[in-house]
Amino acid sequence: MAPPRFKHKKITNEEFEGELERQGLTRKAFARVFCQNLVTVNRWGRDGQDIPTWVPIALTLLTLPEAKGTARMAAAAMIEEDRHHPELGAFPYQKLRQMPADVDEEAE
Repeated sequence: MAPPRFKHKKITNEEFEGELERQGLTRKAFARVFCQNLVTVNRWGRDGQDIPTWVPIALTLLTLPEAKGTARMAAAAMIEEDRHHPELGAFPYQKLRQMPADVDEEAE
């Protein structure tokens, strides 16, 4: 079997953290927008865990005008169920087209 065609540059934890800070994002907000498990995102760049190659691409795309809002709306539409608020029913944020506040999880 042939090796992969391309070898991609990896970003460091410091680069990841720096770009999140520059864009005013926390790891939690990044995880929500890209439908990632927060535990996984917190491991990236730590203890030898590689940061996926799609992450710097996604961070670059977030710098485009209106990109953060559009990404948050798209992610909100993908939420099938809010386990912290089951009373909201199926696809609770599809109509609202906004993500639930990050502070909901901060309090827990």
